[in-house]
Amino acid sequence: MTRTLLLGAISVFAIGATAHAGADFVKVDTNADGFVSETEFVSWATASGEVSAADALIKFIEIDADASGMISEAEMTAAMDAKKEKDTSTEDTPM
Repeated sequence: MTRTLLLGAISVFAIGATAHAGADFVKVDTNADGFVSETEFVSWATASGEVSAADALIKFIEIDADASGMISEAEMTAAMDAKKEKDTSTEDTPM
């Protein structure tokens, strides 16, 4: 439970605050093999200098739903859709 909360908090802070939220899969999959490796993802996520490599790695692990060591386009789309849904529901919640 604590691990899940920690990963969630870090991922929202680390990746959600970046300008990468709308990146498409092709830009991240630099070798065009149809999957995003850990190296590709960390390089992409840290390019702006706003996200540390450690935070990017945590997000990679979270997005890699099948724990294959690679992110498929479906996994990335699902993660981006979940973030959009969470952002929308957060905006609708009164303070």
